Amino acid sequence: MYNFSIPSQLKAWIDRIVVAGKTFRYTASGPQGLAGAKRVIVAAAKGGVYAANAPGEFVESYLRYVLGFIGITDVTFVSAEGLAISAEQRRASIDSALAAIAGELPRAA
Repeated sequence: MYNFSIPSQLKAWIDRIVVAGKTFRYTASGPQGLAGAKRVIVAAAKGGVYAANAPGEFVESYLRYVLGFIGITDVTFVSAEGLAISAEQRRASIDSALAAIAGELPRAA
């Protein structure tokens, strides 16, 4: 999270993949996503701690919207929060995020 939103590099990438006729199309009933049947895991790092839908937290709502716009609705967020609060908070939050990611990844057969 940079200044309550996504980094400019991620925004530039989004601008390159959200392309009419490629990842979405316009229809008589509105836009239709063409990139469905995909799964996205978003790993986010935040200096502070933000409750879900908190004022000032625009990362998750924006990414859910733009991914949904192109048809991707299977989105999981894993956040490491409070990284700027203290070394102990940072370590605990990173450990928690890593454990959550390990639980989301498929196991090797």
